[in-house]
Amino acid sequence: RILELPLNGRQVVELIALAGAATPAPTVNPGGRDPFSRGNVSVAGGLNTGLNYTLDGASHNNPFDNGYLSMPFPDALQEFKVETGATGAQNGVKSSGSVSLVTKSGTNEFHGNLFEFVRNGKSNARNAFALKRDTIKRNQYGGTLGGPIFKNKLFFFGGYQGTRVRQDPSDQITFVP
Repeated sequence: RILELPLNGRQVVELIALAGAATPAPTVNPGGRDPFSRGNVSVAGGLNTGLNYTLDGASHNNPFDNGYLSMPFPDALQEFKVETGATGAQNGVKSSGSVSLVTKSGTNEFHGNLFEFVRNGKSNARNAFALKRDTIKRNQYGGTLGGPIFKNKLFFFGGYQGTRVRQDPSDQITFVP
């Protein structure tokens, strides 16, 4: 079901907004170097640093700003859960709630998929106030593969997602003396 949801840029963190009572929170240092501090969310009126993130049962919080670390892409996720309010003792580290992620694992059969998502400026509608269409070309591609190494004992799972973005530079009017 995660794969069928419309996620902008296939960012899993946008699933938090589906839990209800979630709003985008301003970042403390928007010009900072940390790319993960840009998507913070406030849940149930709590601080944007008040969410506890776990990946496969382990803590997945950024120690510098209490946000989240990099998240797997949607094809590599098996479960995604957001708990708000009174969370259990195992997830009650932060005041706002808890976000739990579980990645897929291998099975006794080989399974996998390939994907490519294309965003092209020619297929987008033009902004009513823009003089011309945007020229963005974004390709997101990748795949997953999982299976047995030793039947009923040892399994593997791996995935890859790549993104390629091409766009003409924006027009700038300058006067050269």
